[in-house]
Amino acid sequence: MRLLLLLFFAIELMAISIDPLLLKAQASIFPKIMLLDNDISNKTVGEKLVFSIIYNDKEKSSAQKLKKMIDNEYKNKMGELIFETQLTNIKKFNPKKEATAYYVFNASDTKQVIAHASNKHRVCFGYNYKDFDKNIIISLFVKEKTYIYLNKSALHEYKIKFTPIFYRIAKVIE
Repeated sequence: MRLLLLLFFAIELMAISIDPLLLKAQASIFPKIMLLDNDISNKTVGEKLVFSIIYNDKEKSSAQKLKKMIDNEYKNKMGELIFETQLTNIKKFNPKKEATAYYVFNASDTKQVIAHASNKHRVCFGYNYKDFDKNIIISLFVKEKTYIYLNKSALHEYKIKFTPIFYRIAKVIE
């Protein structure tokens, strides 16, 4: 019985394990990618760039770490614009509360966020590039290099145009 209980907890921990190196890379790169949207000036929220991190109860600690890393890196400014990072529990997600871009840890929990982002032509970043089948648009993969993955099929649905340099640095996934 103990072995079964221990195995259950081990599987649960593995399911929510977050790679700190990947999270650090995402905190550094994703806000910059957000600026490569050709229509970013029309996606500000009250003259601010708002990066909304959506999480479930199990991801709260990782979401807080990501927010802290982003806040330390950008210090609430991106160029001339005020930059704000928000944390939103998926249970409290309100589509009327706009953001410039969204970040999700687990795309299967956040289908309504992804659909909202797509409908509003906002970038939806994902923790795991394997969630491309759930329609996130951009993710990172860290190995010996850092790869930016762009979901080509979702790009058409989101109707977002990036600056040309982005298409040269991103790896397009069909």
